[in-house]
Amino acid sequence: MSDTKKRPTINDQQLSLQMQGVSDIYAKMQIELFDSMIKRLKERGNADLQENPYVWQLEKLNDMHMLNEENLKIIVERTGIAEDLLRDVIENEGLKVYKDTKQQLEEDLGRGHSGIARNGVTDALEAYTAQAVSDLNLINTTLPESIQAVYKSIVEQSVAEVVAGTKTADKAIHETIMNWQKKGFTGFKDRAGREWRADAYARTIIKSTTYKVFNKMRTAPAEEMGIDTFYYSIKRTARPACSPIQGKIVTFGETRVVNGTKVYSLYDYDYGSAGGCLGVHCGHYLTPFIVGVNEMPDLPDYLADLTPEQAEENARIQAKQRAIERTIRHHKERLHYANTMKDDELIQAEKLKVRMYQNKIRNLVDSYDFLYRDYSREKLYT
Repeated sequence: MSDTKKRPTINDQQLSLQMQGVSDIYAKMQIELFDSMIKRLKERGNADLQENPYVWQLEKLNDMHMLNEENLKIIVERTGIAEDLLRDVIENEGLKVYKDTKQQLEEDLGRGHSGIARNGVTDALEAYTAQAVSDLNLINTTLPESIQAVYKSIVEQSVAEVVAGTKTADKAIHETIMNWQKKGFTGFKDRAGREWRADAYARTIIKSTTYKVFNKMRTAPAEEMGIDTFYYSIKRTARPACSPIQGKIVTFGETRVVNGTKVYSLYDYDYGSAGGCLGVHCGHYLTPFIVGVNEMPDLPDYLADLTPEQAEENARIQAKQRAIERTIRHHKERLHYANTMKDDELIQAEKLKVRMYQNKIRNLVDSYDFLYRDYSREKLYT
């Protein structure tokens, strides 16, 4: 490495790790609410579903107000904790990313360290927080209604099965509950009319917010100092819009050559669109890079020799792993509810499915050296 050139600090994982804690709260809440509903459905009252199905139906529907009270308490408590944590992480960790980046740029340029964040930075962090809280509040307002609709449907469908004589009371309730499990409680309907599970919608908001905050706090100090060139991070998997510019110097301006180094315009790679560079679920980030002052980072051979085509193919293979991880979580969730219902047959069936998909992911990971087992992605947060 040259004595006169410095390599920029490429990444800071703390913001992402702490924001994951917010996402986990919503994942736990979804399961807690479903458990509460199952227990209310399974609770023995004065009427028996098998003997007096319509009386049982009336009794369960009359219980709905108690279920609603229980759930509102859970929602208020959990989302209150999540909102406090969200504010703390964005405004504190986000500001830390900004200050650390600014300090490094000042050192690289030989300037004194000011240690001051401009008002626009704190305003931006507050705006990101407010938007995320507003989006998450949609879940808080739609969840109670969604839970009531699912509960009512399970009661009515279970009664219909028993009256038709096709199933026993327990089998009717259990199978109807599990049929609704995959859909879960919806927290949001998008413009295309697609209904999102509350935990999935929360996870998307939090991931998107984390990404926006991190990149904004990395680019803001550069913009203040008149620097418009950035190092585009590199990883083994990339979409077509990102693969050609991984590990390259990029700009929000026009493509140009600076001191013999080509600087690529992000707008030539669909920047600003969902599927473009730095788009939805992209996962890349920018690091301020001063051409002529900073030196390109040393890369391990597996990244230095990576071609755009290999990165895109790796992304397709990794997508298979992500799909199996979702399936493992799905069956772990079903196993959890089977235990809540004390359904021994279902417990055994779901245990077998969890093991089967764990074997599948193990075989996939063993087949490709760039894949690794991330157990946190397979974990059920209860």
